[in-house]
Amino acid sequence: MMNHFRFLSLSGIFTSLIAISSCANPTTPQANPNTSPGISPLAVSTVPSSTIKIDINDAPDSDLKKLAIKLNVPGLPEKIKESRPYKDINELAIKQVISPQQLDFIKNDVTVTQPKEKQNNN
Repeated sequence: MMNHFRFLSLSGIFTSLIAISSCANPTTPQANPNTSPGISPLAVSTVPSSTIKIDINDAPDSDLKKLAIKLNVPGLPEKIKESRPYKDINELAIKQVISPQQLDFIKNDVTVTQPKEKQNNN
């Protein structure tokens, strides 16, 4: 009787381990809920969401708010506009609009275009 109980206990433990290990390491790729049915997740290409840089000299409030959200700085759009114009993106830190660490975090998202000089029509 004791051997029968030991066999059932070990069988249950063994079955539980197999069930747990199969949950932890799935052998089939998970379907991406964002893809259409019938399309392999490997066939979907991913494009970086922010390929266009924000020009801090003339960006609208909506673009500056994106930076504020990314850095978690609520008043950032106003600070950026107050310190315009910028010669380069490093002036964000030089003018103490954001910290150097914050600048490192967004440096690939921003750019500065030089304002066009007014032409004299003499």
